[in-house]
Formats: sequence, structure tokens, C-alpha cells
Amino acid sequence: NTEDILVLYEQEAEEWALYLKSLFGHIVSEGGILLYNLETSSFKHQELDYLPCYKCKVLILSCGLLYCLNRKRSYFLERVLKPANQVVILLCGVENSELLYDLLTLDGGSQEISTDQEPEEYLSVVSGIIQTDHKPSSDVNLPDVRGASGKTDLSFKTEVFSETLETNKQSILVLPGRISCENPGEIFILLRNEIDDETLEIEFIADNQQTRLQPASWSKRVKYVKALDFPAGPVYVNVYCGGVIKTTARIEYYTALEEIEHIFKKVADPIAFTCQAFKFSSVEKLDNVMTLLLKRKIPAYEFSPFQSEEKQHQQASSHLEEFPTLLHCAARFGLKNLATFLLNCPEATWACKITNKYGDDPGSIAEKHGHRELRKLIEE
Repeated sequence: NTEDILVLYEQEAEEWALYLKSLFGHIVSEGGILLYNLETSSFKHQELDYLPCYKCKVLILSCGLLYCLNRKRSYFLERVLKPANQVVILLCGVENSELLYDLLTLDGGSQEISTDQEPEEYLSVVSGIIQTDHKPSSDVNLPDVRGASGKTDLSFKTEVFSETLETNKQSILVLPGRISCENPGEIFILLRNEIDDETLEIEFIADNQQTRLQPASWSKRVKYVKALDFPAGPVYVNVYCGGVIKTTARIEYYTALEEIEHIFKKVADPIAFTCQAFKFSSVEKLDNVMTLLLKRKIPAYEFSPFQSEEKQHQQASSHLEEFPTLLHCAARFGLKNLATFLLNCPEATWACKITNKYGDDPGSIAEKHGHRELRKLIEE
């Protein structure tokens, strides 16, 4: 298979990776697209021999990816994401790539796109890279496996597809944008112009599943289809007419609990919300109260009273939680008094060495979230 497009992502962005593979399948063969999950991959040394050879590397930059950047993943990405003119960074839930460049040693010059942009913009950027006749660099061999006729055909397909989407993106509307998992209801397709019902199809893409249905007719310009049952998360909808994609939409499926969480996230962060709910005047006040309660209930807090010291050290770097100990939580939210109390407890030295599912110990968590004094306290 031709090594055309490499998509690197972290588990939480898997749906976006699947969507990109479906989208890029319009300009290259699917066999030339590789999805690489940074969370589940083993980072074998031999992979560094062929992954840099992909003509275009697309990094889906999510919060989860930034959090999981330990030394091994950082080294891996620094070797794969080059040369910079073959790299595209998709901003997924992050405002910019500044933190990525702070954490990794990468050359400037890569292109950035965001989840707010239209599909044809993704195609334009990526096709522009894979059509360019790159010269091999000293450390990356990039063979040009496409002939001139292949490049011409690729350009033609890209132009036609982009033009079609540009023409139709305002003429077809998919509603609603968010759907309850418990009560999916119906999805409506609003058309500016009449379309032959027999050629109109709706395709759902999620969790490695692709289902295509023919909608019913509400009126000449309003079609509808029963929303399929999907787990919580993004679902991508393609509207086909005569076998050609006319528009692409992203629908978010959510549970009742996630809807409450969604509201809470909009109102405030967890600590601010707690302060508001319990009428604490400041984070410092909350910190003091939590520390006092812990001292009263547990004079000598134990991080893990049921494990031997040997077993604790064996598991020190294998935790799957974001906050494997209370010290990690205190470091995340800058609760200095609570952290001070915990650091005086038995096994605090062991707790300071535990890394969470993103590969961060309490000290690095405090540093990441701007609590530098707390980091110094933890590392003393």
C-alpha cells in the first residue's frame, strides 16, 4: 500500500480519527491511511523506520494527548513529526499548539487546522501536502510512489469534492446537533432545493460502524430519519445524493449524566463549583476546611494501607486513574495546605513517585497547572 497519510491521536480523539480516515478516503485509497493510537501503541523501535515515510502526518492535538506526553511518547513524536512541511496539527479541544511546542522539540512550519473548519479545508491542506514533490531529507526517505498521472487524478478528485461541498454546505442542514442516548428521537435534513428522494441517503459513522439509510419525506424540502442508537460521543453524518457526499455533519450523543456534567463544566471548574455550592469565599478556605476534616477523621492518612511496600513500588507507574492518590488531586487544584498535611503522612515519599494514567507524578501535575510553589514543596 502507498504510505500517504498517518493520523496520530490519543484514545479520546478516536472518533475524530475515524472520521478523518473516512474523509481522506475521497482523495487517497484507504489502504494508504494509517490510524495510530498513541495510548494503546507499544512504540516499537522498528516503527520509526517506516512511520516518518508517510507523505502527510496529521496529529490530532487534544487535551488527553497533551496530558499523556511522557518521555517515551515525546521522543516518539519528535522522530515521527518531521519534516515540518509534511505535518498538520488538528486542534481538537485546545486553543493552540503552544504547549505542544513547549513540551516537544519540533521544527516550526507545520500547518494547523481546527475542528471548527469545514471538511473541504481539511482536504485542501492534506492534498496540498501529499501532491507536493518532496525531496528526501538526510534522515527521512520519502519515495514518490505516485506517477504524474496519479497526481493529476488526485488533484481532480480533490477539486471536484471540495467544490461540491463548498456549493452545498449552506444548502443542506442537519439537525439537531446533540442527541440524547436515552431518547434519540429523529434527525431532520433541511434542503434549500428539492432533491430526488430515491437518491438521498444518510450515512452514520461511529465506533468503527458505518450505516447508510434512506430518509423518509416530511415535505419536499424536509427529510427525516430515526436517529440510530449509539453510545455517548461524536457521531458523523454524511448526506449523500446520487452517491456523492453533499454535506457532512457532526452530532454529539450524550447521556443524562453527561448532560449534567456538561452544564457543570460550563458553570465553573470543579473547585470553583464546590466553593459556590458550599458557600466558601475562596479556594484557600476550601483548602483549610478539607485539611481540617482530614486531620480529624484520619490522624495519620495512609495512601494505600493494604499493600506491601514492594507491591506499591511495582505498581508505582501503572495506575490508570487521573488521581491515583489524594496528593495528586491536591496537586492538580493547588490545595497547598492539604498537600502539606499529606506530605507529612506515612508513605508520602512513595505517593510522590506514583504516576497517573498520563504519566505524571504529583510534582509534574502541580507544574502543569501553574502551582510552582506546590511543586517545590512536593519535591523537597
